[in-house]
Amino acid sequence: MTTLTNTLKNETQTLKNQYVKLTQGWASEEFNRLRNFVLKYQEGSSAFGSKQEYWDAQRKYFRLPSSVLRNEQDKYIADSVKNAEAHYEQSIEKLAARVEKKNLEISNLKVETAHVGVNIETVLTDGNKKVVAYTIIAEGEIQRPHYRYLVK
Repeated sequence: MTTLTNTLKNETQTLKNQYVKLTQGWASEEFNRLRNFVLKYQEGSSAFGSKQEYWDAQRKYFRLPSSVLRNEQDKYIADSVKNAEAHYEQSIEKLAARVEKKNLEISNLKVETAHVGVNIETVLTDGNKKVVAYTIIAEGEIQRPHYRYLVK
């Protein structure tokens, strides 16, 4: 499976780069949003409409990463990128396992990758069987960028 994993990693470097870049942008915006929340929380209970809202904010405050509380934006972004790279590695491992179940002849494997917008489509064939793996990337203002591989 290592040969297949390495082949998939080589073919999907553009996905990794794109995913890390999206994550960096999101982490920067999320850090600023969380810092605004921290400043509001530090104003005290008068900044919230009711005691319940303040208690909810208190629970959220104490669950925040220490890098946000310490105002360490670079560390927050670095941690987000590290998590994105770990997600990429895990998804490649899972994809390799799913492709291996299709019983392709790994020694004759040919791989082609193409971009379809922000998503990629990877076609794996051994001459007899064909497997298509493609991604679905989702992101938004408050939604961390993430993706899934679908295999046909």
